[in-house]
This record gives sequence, C-alpha cells and structure tokens, in this order.
Amino acid sequence: MNGDQDKPVELPTVRLLLRPFELTDVDDVWAYASDSEVARYRPLPDPYTRNDATEFVHRQMRTDWSRNPEFAIVYGQQVVGGTSLHVNPEHETGELGYLLGRCWWGQGLATEAARALVDWGFRHFRLHKVYARAHVDNTRSWRVMERLGMTREGVLRGHWKMRDEHVDLVYYAVFRDEWALWADGGADQNAKKAQDGNV
Repeated sequence: MNGDQDKPVELPTVRLLLRPFELTDVDDVWAYASDSEVARYRPLPDPYTRNDATEFVHRQMRTDWSRNPEFAIVYGQQVVGGTSLHVNPEHETGELGYLLGRCWWGQGLATEAARALVDWGFRHFRLHKVYARAHVDNTRSWRVMERLGMTREGVLRGHWKMRDEHVDLVYYAVFRDEWALWADGGADQNAKKAQDGNV
C-alpha cells in the first residue's frame, strides 16, 4: 500500500464516527482514561494526568497509518474512547485494541466500533487474521471479542506486567474467511446482541 491508501480515514457506523485523534481531544481522553475502573486492566499510568493524555494524543497523531491506524471513537460530539489495529504486513495479521470510557459501557459501543475497524482492516490490509488480547479477568473486553465472532485460542500466561505483577491474557482471533461468513450470516444478529448487551 502507498499513497492515498496510507492516509488517515474516517469510519462511520450507525451511532459512531471513528476518526484520527486531534489536539482538541486531549480533555476527552483525560476524562475517560483517568478513571481507575477504565485503567484497572490496562497498563496505564496511575494517576493518569492531563500531560499523559496530551502525550497520548500527540503519539496517535504521529502514527504510521500503513502499520498502526489509531482511531478516536466519537459518540455525539465527544470522544468516548479509542480503537486501533496494529498490522504486521509480513504475516498478514492485525492486533485489535480498544478502550471505552466507563460512562458509555453497557451500550454496545465498543463492539460497534471494533466491528467497523475489523471489517475495514480485513478489506484495506487484506489481512489473513485479526487477533485481540485482554487481561484474563477483563470479561467485558473478551465478551466484545466473542461478539465479533472471534474464537478463544488460549491463555498467555504472565504475558503483561502491570503494577509490579505479571498477569495472564486471554487470546482471541478470527480468520478472514470466518469473518466473511460471520459478517454475511450473523452480523445483524450480533450487532443487536451488542446493543442489548453490556459492552
């Protein structure tokens, strides 16, 4: 990929807009990322300061969109979280990531955002596989993965170090052909479940 294909894009969904981060997003990022419940299963600074949010937004704005597209999740006029896809072109894989502010849990927004990004990732990068990882106790996160039609492939023992403790991660993945079947046959039903669910 080159040229226009590597430029930032926007991905609209039914309720959301996924777009590149902007400098004006700093306060929104600070608001959701400084919540201890949001940071509970993430390797975020504690406490999470406005300077941390500023540095984060600057990093996202410098990201290489041919490898690591990073999207702000916009709901209404507010940035309520972020989602990313870290691409390994050699192996044709992508790692999905997402984070959503606590005020917006329970509305299916994380699933809606992640679904849009995974679908775009398979098409745009011609990926073979998309995978995601989460703290083994972070049930909200791996339920999103399950609602995306991902299969739990195993547990990565002691894979992250968080707050001086090595923690286990669950590992989920979906292949391109599986995604095509899921998107054709189960997307509408699973989107309904996402909105009715708690992630």
